[in-house]
Amino acid sequence: MKEIPPQLVYVKQRGLFAREKGGRLLNSAEASWLHTLYITYAETLYRIACYRLQDANRAQDLLHSVFLAAAQKVPALQAHENPLGWLLRALNYELSHEFARQAKQTAQEQPLHPSPAGLAPTPPPSLGLAEVLPVQLSPRDREILLLFYEEGLSYQEIAQRLGVPVSTCGTWLSRARKHCRAYLSHSPGFPD
Repeated sequence: MKEIPPQLVYVKQRGLFAREKGGRLLNSAEASWLHTLYITYAETLYRIACYRLQDANRAQDLLHSVFLAAAQKVPALQAHENPLGWLLRALNYELSHEFARQAKQTAQEQPLHPSPAGLAPTPPPSLGLAEVLPVQLSPRDREILLLFYEEGLSYQEIAQRLGVPVSTCGTWLSRARKHCRAYLSHSPGFPD
């Protein structure tokens, strides 16, 4: 999971990172930063996508789409205060489009046996981070992850909102990430 996906071309000797289909070329500093971002967060994003889709291949495709989008927006992403939050939103966007595509494909397929009226599948709503997080997380873990990643609050803002010291906020967030990672890694559909 730590290697650069085949859809992204990383030329180490020149420091270029680009889309296969004529995307924007990055300078060596941008390519290095994006490579570090991929190495740091790809596995987490992959596990979330796997958890939601229950399909490892489609999860890999969506992960690559997220990083292709990131490659096109590296300067803006470097300036972003929460790159993981940006990546999670991009993944959420890709997941919602995937579910809409699946619903449309299901609606176009002719069933062998017509289903009773009123039992047709409804397209899933746009997913928020709350729907992507494992259900086993405690309310506190869920809340702090949502405040940090979905609302984009800083440690100070979260600490103020929860009425705890900033150091406690950092500890809680670290534990929440650890718990989330553990639950995602034990979910069905994940490779060992």
